[in-house]
Amino acid sequence: MTVKRRTWAEGDKQPFWLALVAVMALMLVYWFGLPYSFAFDPNAEQCLPDLHLALLVNHKPAKVADGDLLFWKPSGALSYVKTQHVLKLVAGAPGDHLVIRNGVVSINGKPVVSGFPLAREFYHSTPEQFEKDEIIPAGKYFLIGTHQNSDDSRYWGYLDASDIVGSGHKVF
Repeated sequence: MTVKRRTWAEGDKQPFWLALVAVMALMLVYWFGLPYSFAFDPNAEQCLPDLHLALLVNHKPAKVADGDLLFWKPSGALSYVKTQHVLKLVAGAPGDHLVIRNGVVSINGKPVVSGFPLAREFYHSTPEQFEKDEIIPAGKYFLIGTHQNSDDSRYWGYLDASDIVGSGHKVF
């Protein structure tokens, strides 16, 4: 019995059409200035390791909520970052109650991250120096990474809403 191998020309053309539709969609985004693009995280050690690699980025998010992924240009305490944008997870939004005490960060009474592994070596501080109990101000966001060594709002404070470049939505 001879098994005939199907070639791409004879077989399923679905991959071709999927690729064509994807390319056309990207061209529409580029040509018409739609507020969306794709982003990839090439970092070997990710601060959001559960994220995988590809994101659809909305450059004009209508609103920002807990759990959203935000992009912004690194500056201030993150000026050492050599990538075009920084990506972190929103843990606290304006009006939320932030408590940092005994090495635990809580938002509205729920622990969101613990430990301050970068405090001594990177920030030359003790974890106690980062303690606070306050309401997150209007126009500010408290951001975290899910990796223990994430350099996030635990150390450098809030991200101003005016610094947001876009919000990310996981593709794969």
